[in-house]
Formats: sequence, C-alpha cells, structure tokens
Amino acid sequence: MAAATRQMEEASTIELADGAVRCPSGRRPIDLVHLARQTSGDRGLETEVLGLLLRHLELFEGRLEIASADECRFIAHALKGTARNIGAFPLADAAQRFEVSVLDDEAVAALRSELNQTARFVRSLLG
Repeated sequence: MAAATRQMEEASTIELADGAVRCPSGRRPIDLVHLARQTSGDRGLETEVLGLLLRHLELFEGRLEIASADECRFIAHALKGTARNIGAFPLADAAQRFEVSVLDDEAVAALRSELNQTARFVRSLLG
C-alpha cells in the first residue's frame, strides 16, 4: 500500500524550471504533502517547523520596513530558501521576485501579501 501511495505522489508532482517540485497541495500557502515528506511525517516536528516559520515571517515583515536594499536582498534570499524547504512555494516565488527587484513596488506588495497569507495559514494550522 505504501508503495502505491508513493507512486501516486510521484506521478502527481510537477517539475519546475528552477528544479523545484510541486505537488497538487501546492495551491495552498504551504504544500502540506511536501512538508510531511520533509519531516518524515512527524507531526510534532511539523508543528515545531511551522511555529518557527511563523516567528520568522513576523520578524521578516517588520524588518523589511527598516532594512536597506542589501539587507532586503539577504532577507528575501533567506526567506526563499526556508519557504522552499517547507513547501511554501508561493511565498518562495514572491521572495525570489523581491530579491531580484527590491525597489519594485509590485514585488514588495506581492511579498507582503504572501507573508500575510502564509502567516494566516500557519496560524490556522497551529490553532
């Protein structure tokens, strides 16, 4: 049964140009299938990772208000890696766009929107 489930998951993944892999649950702010894989299905670890992510999201959003352009690039780069690792692909995409164009108002707005959506989603998961 486990092998069949794994085959279904592998068949449903989508390879992206940047090498990232997304699953159908990637339509949510966080791809919970990806997160479960990254944490080997350990619910306690998932909760811990999500709690850390929420704290980082809150810190990043506040820091973006006062950071220089170089600091913003660093923040965006760190956020992009963190987000991809746990399956927050829309946030990672917004962080990547912002990293490249920190002075672009649309990139800033998109990043803030994804930060807020992801934080709301994490809060809903953590209760």
